[in-house]
Amino acid sequence: MARTTRMARTTREDWLDEGFRILGDDGDGALTVDTLCARLDRSKGSFYHHFAGRDGYVQALLERWEREATDRLIETGHADAPVAERLRRVNRQASELGNARLERAIRGWSAREPLARDVQDRVDARRLAFLEELCGERMGVGPAARHLARVLHLTFVGAQHVSPPLEGDDLYGTFRFLEPLFDL
Repeated sequence: MARTTRMARTTREDWLDEGFRILGDDGDGALTVDTLCARLDRSKGSFYHHFAGRDGYVQALLERWEREATDRLIETGHADAPVAERLRRVNRQASELGNARLERAIRGWSAREPLARDVQDRVDARRLAFLEELCGERMGVGPAARHLARVLHLTFVGAQHVSPPLEGDDLYGTFRFLEPLFDL
């Protein structure tokens, strides 16, 4: 009797994971339904079983990126600890995300894709407001806290755009180097 093998079921998360790999490796131009199906060895019917078209897929992909790359950092910053320790934890976590290529790809994509632009704008606004809140807690609310929040945000964004990206201990060391600015 011939033995049949069943392919493992491809979940919604598998489709999103593959989309992140495509974005990070090849950019948004390669993020097509055909490419996704080919890389996962699945039919378009399988794709449409999980998503209401490409726009639905893009929305799900960007929402997940927002949760993973923003919500977790904010949760770390709201933990029960002194503000200096929370800032260090946030800086450490941001340094260890290890997704500079993905962040860079999404930022570039947002220049061409309105759905990506909306999410990128929201992510930037949330990150900046959160950093301003932490800096204000540490330094007192005012222009200095607002400016330092921008410096931290710009450091994070800029670190993703150099080649090779500044990540891990190198980025964390840069954030730590900026700590004396809290005492201005």
